[in-house]
Amino acid sequence: MNDGSPRKRRRTMMRLYPDEEERDALEQEGYPPDEPSPEFMDMAMPDSGQYAPAEDDEDEIYMQQAASDTLLALQLLRSQFPAKAREVIVPVMLRSQLYSLVDDRTLVDRELDELRRDRVVRVLKLPTAPDDYAFMLSEDYAAAVQQQQQLMQEAGTPVEQLQVFSWFKERVLARCSDNSITHHDVLRQLSADRKHKRRDEVTEQHISLLLNCGLLTRHLTQKDTYWFALAGIGPLIKSLVKGRKDLLGMMSRRRYPEMFVKELEQKKLNQSLLDSRFHIRDLIGLGSIAKFDTTSGPLLRIVKH
Repeated sequence: MNDGSPRKRRRTMMRLYPDEEERDALEQEGYPPDEPSPEFMDMAMPDSGQYAPAEDDEDEIYMQQAASDTLLALQLLRSQFPAKAREVIVPVMLRSQLYSLVDDRTLVDRELDELRRDRVVRVLKLPTAPDDYAFMLSEDYAAAVQQQQQLMQEAGTPVEQLQVFSWFKERVLARCSDNSITHHDVLRQLSADRKHKRRDEVTEQHISLLLNCGLLTRHLTQKDTYWFALAGIGPLIKSLVKGRKDLLGMMSRRRYPEMFVKELEQKKLNQSLLDSRFHIRDLIGLGSIAKFDTTSGPLLRIVKH
C-alpha cells in the first residue's frame, strides 16, 4: 500500500504497466508498448453496467497496485456497488471505504478535495455520524437529477416547474462544488441564464420541488442553508446503519471477536441492501475493525477503543 512517499508511489504505479516480455507480446498484437496493458485497463475502468466480482486474491492485488490513486479507488468501489442496491439508487461511495483501500488518508482527503473542486465528484453529508460523507461521480448525480425530472413529468408536474431541473444541473451544479448552498445563492444561480444574459423568474415553488424530490435538504444548524442530497437515499442510510450493527454483532458473538474476510463476506445481511464487502470496507475505514494478514488469509478483528 502507498505510504505517500514519491518513490513508493512511483514503484506502485509502474507495476500497472507491462514488463519487457509483455511489451513484445503487446506490440505483436498491435497495442502501443508504452500504455497500460488491456487487462489492467479493463479492471481499472470497469463498465458501469453488470459487474462480475473478482476473486478475493485478485481483488486484493488490485487494491495494492491501483488504489493508491483515489480516483481509481472510487472507480473500483463504483464497479463493485451491490447490484441489489443499484436497483434503487445510483452508486454511492463512502470516504471510510476509500480509507480502507488507501493507507495515506491525507492523500485521500487532498485528492477528494481536488476532484470535488474539478466537479468530478459530488459530496453528500450523511446524517449517520458527524464525519460520515458519501461521494458519487458527478455524471451519476446528474443522471439522478434527470431521473427525478422524468418522474415528476410522468406525475403531471407543470412544464414551467419542470424546467427547474435543467436549471439545477446547468446553473447550480455546474458552478457550485460545495456540499451545501444558501437559499440566496440557489435562487441567484437558478435564475442566472448566462448564455442569453438574462434572469429567469424563480419562485419558492421551484425550491419546494427540489426539496420534495430529495435533491436538497434543509441544514439542521444553519438557517436558510441547504445540503445537496440524493433522492431515494433513505434506504441506503438505513442499510448502512443496520449493516454496521449486524456485522459487528456477528463478530462480537464469537469467543474471540474476529473472523476471516472470506467467511464474513459470505454472510447475508437480511436488513441491508448492501453486501458484506461494502460494510467491511466501511468498518475498516472507520477504525471499528482491523485487518491482519495470516497464513490462512486476511483476518478481521474488532478494535476495542
